Amino acid sequence: MKSIFGRLLLTYVLIIAVAIALFSVLLYMFMKEHLFLAKQEALLETGYYLNTLLVRTRRGLMTENELAMAANVAGETANARVVLLDIPDGDFPEQAAWRETLPDEWLTGLLDGIWQGDAVVRRRQFSPEIGAYVVAVGVPSLSGEQVAGAVILFSPLNELEGVLAQGRRIVWLSGVVLLGLAFIVVYFVSHRLTRPLIRVTRASEVMAGGKEVADLVESGSDEIGRLVRSFNDMKNKLQRMENMRRDLIAAISHELRTPLTAIRGFVQGIQDDVIPPRERSRCLALVLQETNRLTDMTNDLLEMARLEAGVVALQKNETDLCLLVREVAELFLIQSNSKDIALEVHGCETKVPVCADGDRIRQVIANLLSNAIKFTPAGGRVGIRVSAGEHTVTAEVWDTGPGIPSRELPLVFEKFYRVEKSRDAATGGTGLGLSIAKSIVELHGGRLTLESDEKGTLASMVLPGK
Repeated sequence: MKSIFGRLLLTYVLIIAVAIALFSVLLYMFMKEHLFLAKQEALLETGYYLNTLLVRTRRGLMTENELAMAANVAGETANARVVLLDIPDGDFPEQAAWRETLPDEWLTGLLDGIWQGDAVVRRRQFSPEIGAYVVAVGVPSLSGEQVAGAVILFSPLNELEGVLAQGRRIVWLSGVVLLGLAFIVVYFVSHRLTRPLIRVTRASEVMAGGKEVADLVESGSDEIGRLVRSFNDMKNKLQRMENMRRDLIAAISHELRTPLTAIRGFVQGIQDDVIPPRERSRCLALVLQETNRLTDMTNDLLEMARLEAGVVALQKNETDLCLLVREVAELFLIQSNSKDIALEVHGCETKVPVCADGDRIRQVIANLLSNAIKFTPAGGRVGIRVSAGEHTVTAEVWDTGPGIPSRELPLVFEKFYRVEKSRDAATGGTGLGLSIAKSIVELHGGRLTLESDEKGTLASMVLPGK
């Protein structure tokens, strides 16, 4: 069986079958031992009883006929054959005549143990006289401190074998029934365990074919349930990334087409003297602007690829975070004034040292400030606030813009994601800026978070202190 379901089913059934077989064998052996012990105790009890009668006969308290009748009754009751030996002179081992009267040769072996004064038990001895296996016991009869006789009982095992055979049939029948029930239970349990795995496998095959699949139904909180949830999360992220990749390719294709068309038109016009000389300077400035846009887009893509490949090496030095903030704020001052946006800087009255790559941190602050100014309407406010803690330093960029919808907030740091899908690369960017900024901050051992509501947005960059 190559499937997990088949292997699980086979493994469980084999384990249960072995356990049931072992249990059945042990139960049979226990039952067999119990029956032998019960038979042995019954024969010994009868032997001690007849020994008492033998002693009474030896003392003249009973006649031999009475003893014989009592022995016959006791033998029939115990389903055993009774042999009584009485040697008054105490010469027990030398009485060859008594030995010759014993019906079976193996019974003579009992005499050696009885002569020692011990009760002797022999299990499953074959008796040629009755042609069957027997269990035999021998009880010594003492006269003073000497052995003066013996009581020997042997009972055929036919009855015992019949009981054991019946018990064996019941045990194995019960084992088969239990195995059948176990198979049914294991079948459904194995099916329940492997069904989510089969669904995951089929969904993976569908995804490999380039098709979208719905979320799988989660079942339980065990390892398989967590696997299904992890698969759903991975699937959703991959599908989201694929959608973003398609959107990015479409956006880049559109954005590349527009500047390239403009550049080709201006260059072709200048080459064909369609554009008069007095307009060529302005056209070349537009060509340079479109070229810069293409360069920025290419740089973002290359930067993201380098960060993902882990080849970016930070040049950490002691840096004044406030100095970086003031430099970036000055660069965006003209842009904020042109939109009638007030740009504020707080918490930079003194130096705030931090061990970081100054150029990379400046890039992060510029990205956050650019987004804040870009999405804040005219007449709004944008600010940067720096604060130093015991072990961290924080730079917060806030604005009074319309904010980010709550459903979009968890996705803003993902690659290629843009909150406003209608924006092109010239106004809304390629959706790589925040992803790049987050990766840079995390390379420094810090964290970048974003909070937003209808009153505005707050971006917090937390870095380890010096």
